[in-house]
Amino acid sequence: MNHAVFVETANHVKLLEAMTILQDAAQGMPGLGLVWGRAGRGKTESCRTYAVRSGAKYLRVMEGWSPAAMCRALAALLVPAAEPRTIEQSKRLILAALDARRAVVIMDEADRLRHISLIEHLRDIHDITGAPVVLVGEEALFGMINARRRIWSRVTQCVEFGPITPEDVTVYGGKAAGLDVADVAHTLCERAGGDFRLVCRDMLALERLGKASGVQTITPAMIAALPSLQPSGGLHGRA
Repeated sequence: MNHAVFVETANHVKLLEAMTILQDAAQGMPGLGLVWGRAGRGKTESCRTYAVRSGAKYLRVMEGWSPAAMCRALAALLVPAAEPRTIEQSKRLILAALDARRAVVIMDEADRLRHISLIEHLRDIHDITGAPVVLVGEEALFGMINARRRIWSRVTQCVEFGPITPEDVTVYGGKAAGLDVADVAHTLCERAGGDFRLVCRDMLALERLGKASGVQTITPAMIAALPSLQPSGGLHGRA
């Protein structure tokens, strides 16, 4: 199984389209982005891949961050040698770095930014530099941002990550495991409830079955032999 394979899913294509529009926005115009959806649908992997390929700045929000901790982390990302001690020092470094080289800032797990002051610091950074700030998180993030008019009015791109599609699964099966799953891709999507991580788990099991059977084309009978993906307590995590 090639776990390094990245499939440009339908969700990833939507993300790229939104990022292109955000980057084209004139400085000073609204340019916040919102990416949201259920856990397991590939948001984090898509955003990380985009950041690596485009030069965007990716930062994962940590649980319990204070405004000072968030600003220090963002300053350290943009200016690695800096060691700011205060919010003011951090923001000065952030603003200077983004003025010198405008870049998309991606804040993953942004549904953890529950205190309004955390969001307001990011609004300041966007308003002053014109750099797009993209907030990424689970379903609660949409409602959280929508309820804050000063933030919501600046959101120009809103991307919902929907369930993985049979086409995505077919491509992934071929690239990652060398399997032909076209005839069972719809069933795999249904089993996983649209969760890409659970599809990956199935694909690993199918690869073993295929090798044991000496086949590369997956049949409905092989799908039926797989263990359930939904034991009590669930397997869903964050993504």
